[in-house]
Amino acid sequence: MRGAARRGALALGLVVALGAGSIARPAAAQAGGRRVRVEGVAAFVGGASAGPGAIAILVSDVDLNARIQLAGEASQLPVGPLPDALLAASLEELIGAALVAREADRLRAASPSPDEVDQERARIEQRAGGAPRLAALLSATGASDAEIDALAARRAYVDAFLRANLEGSTVVSDAQVQRVHEEGEHPFVGRSLEEVREVLRAWLAQQLLRRDVQRWIEVLRGRTEVRTLVSWSR
Repeated sequence: MRGAARRGALALGLVVALGAGSIARPAAAQAGGRRVRVEGVAAFVGGASAGPGAIAILVSDVDLNARIQLAGEASQLPVGPLPDALLAASLEELIGAALVAREADRLRAASPSPDEVDQERARIEQRAGGAPRLAALLSATGASDAEIDALAARRAYVDAFLRANLEGSTVVSDAQVQRVHEEGEHPFVGRSLEEVREVLRAWLAQQLLRRDVQRWIEVLRGRTEVRTLVSWSR
């Protein structure tokens, strides 16, 4: 993955997906070997309740996002209880995505193309460990393929907006590459500069993008009302 595709994949690994009363925790409820999905709103972004300009992040969004991530890392399908820390991280990721999406709406950003949505769908499948594994996860948890399509469309929208606004911020000079290589603060210690120059440049670009996305999200969060209705211990 190179160029815009690399930047897009990283940006969306850092931020991504959108969607009352007392909110139940999405824990271990199961029936007939299938997990019972728990609905409710986990957070509102852009308001204290449902209304114009406010984005509601559903408990099921948080849960599915976390399970997709875990499916790509665990040997067994994650259909049981999830660690609170994982759910908390998933919620923060979705809040970050919602903040960026609201900014994109404010600036009237263009909608993603069908190809961009398809590419994002492929990234989600890859994140889950492949299309067959994602399909098995959906079947086991009661989630629908339409939810993945909607997730891909939302992620593609955020991704396109991030790339359009952060383009050029991750250009890494030869001098920067040489300095970081000499300092040894990178994953390629022990290898010559000539051997790792371009992969080190890409790694540095990823670090810069990570920093820029996080800073932007912090600025947006500082001026946007975010109301969390359910929380998990980190």
